[in-house]
Amino acid sequence: MTSEETQGDAHRTTTQERGPFCTATCLCGWRGPARRARSKARSDAAEHLRDAETEARTGS
Repeated sequence: MTSEETQGDAHRTTTQERGPFCTATCLCGWRGPARRARSKARSDAAEHLRDAETEARTGS
């Protein structure tokens, strides 16, 4: 099962399941920790997108 969220061209996150674990990844190379709860992996991805958006706005 895979879900996608889009944030500009540089950041697109997906979740991938491997056995009992779910991991969020991004096109920019970021990868979140393996989680047992899909909802937590999706939260990790959403947090990454928020952080990337903030960095793009502030330039840091």
